[in-house]
Amino acid sequence: MKAATVRKLAQSWSVAELDAAAEKIVEHEQDVPEIDGDDLGEKLTHIMLARRVRDRVDQGQPFKEAFRETLSGVRGVLTNRPTED
Repeated sequence: MKAATVRKLAQSWSVAELDAAAEKIVEHEQDVPEIDGDDLGEKLTHIMLARRVRDRVDQGQPFKEAFRETLSGVRGVLTNRPTED
């Protein structure tokens, strides 16, 4: 997972665009060349995290805060710590 890719997607793609990209990967197993990633799994991870951030921003949360909280949750899972989300 590349945080810079998640940030870029969350800043420039809408929830609808992210949903469409996720559907393209999950339902049709097609690549989305506009999204960086080593494989479809990594690209889907970027899309899903960006969607979480974008959804928070659309609900009024400042971008920086939404991004930090979302990625903090990922770090919590990776280090096996409980998150507040």
